[in-house]
Amino acid sequence: MAQEQDDLIWRTAWDWVRREHDRENFGERARVELVTWLLADPAHREAHDKAARLWLLAGLVPPTIDVDAWKKSQGQTAPEDTEPGRDA
Repeated sequence: MAQEQDDLIWRTAWDWVRREHDRENFGERARVELVTWLLADPAHREAHDKAARLWLLAGLVPPTIDVDAWKKSQGQTAPEDTEPGRDA
């Protein structure tokens, strides 16, 4: 039972962190709900802190796949001027 409760707390904390980073949809009402949830149980704050650190660390880790190399290995090529983020 404790594991199920821990999993629920973790999933909820992770959902809050994701919602916080959706700036367009995270208004004052959501902020009040988050603070209420955080204050309800010290385990909530602990899980939220861990989830927030994981979010930050994940953003600092570069992608492990080289998309261009993968395309070449699959025999796929695309004109460079049509790929997003590339200057022609």
